Amino acid sequence: MGLFEQIVTETQRKGLDFLVIGGHAVNFYGYSRETADLDLLVRWDARAAWAELFSGLGYVLEHDAATFMQFAPRGQAEWPVDLMLVREPTLVAMLADSREVNMYGAKLRIPSPEHLIALKLHALKHTRAHRFLKDFQDVEGMVRTNHLDLQSERIRRLFLKYGNLDLYEKIVRACSDD
Repeated sequence: MGLFEQIVTETQRKGLDFLVIGGHAVNFYGYSRETADLDLLVRWDARAAWAELFSGLGYVLEHDAATFMQFAPRGQAEWPVDLMLVREPTLVAMLADSREVNMYGAKLRIPSPEHLIALKLHALKHTRAHRFLKDFQDVEGMVRTNHLDLQSERIRRLFLKYGNLDLYEKIVRACSDD
């Protein structure tokens, strides 16, 4: 059984909800990019259960911050795993608007394009320089491949709420270069 199937089995057994985010989710919305880890969005108050789950799968907790946990596999054959921790209302809202996909033989849920872009915008607003280009290209690629109307008030509000006006204007310019 692969990692993705093990995660589904263990989360069902433990009653844990999650969404696959990051590069794996971006790929399902038509913008293909390589990724070197598995990113999951999970409830903040379930952090101990997630630490126990990954410990049981042979992972070692490498970094634990207020809203972020990183796990490394003991061997080289598995994906490193990053957890983004959010409050329950945020996860519930995103789950309600999520989509089920088949990923590496497991049925998993990914956020809607708008929610995934909101996560990327939040990261862009708070990121270090080395991550900026990757997240920016993810947003640009998802806007283009999903034909999102950057002039719509809904999309503009999304950018202003989770990003800022500068990011919105940069994406508009990047997407108007067609």
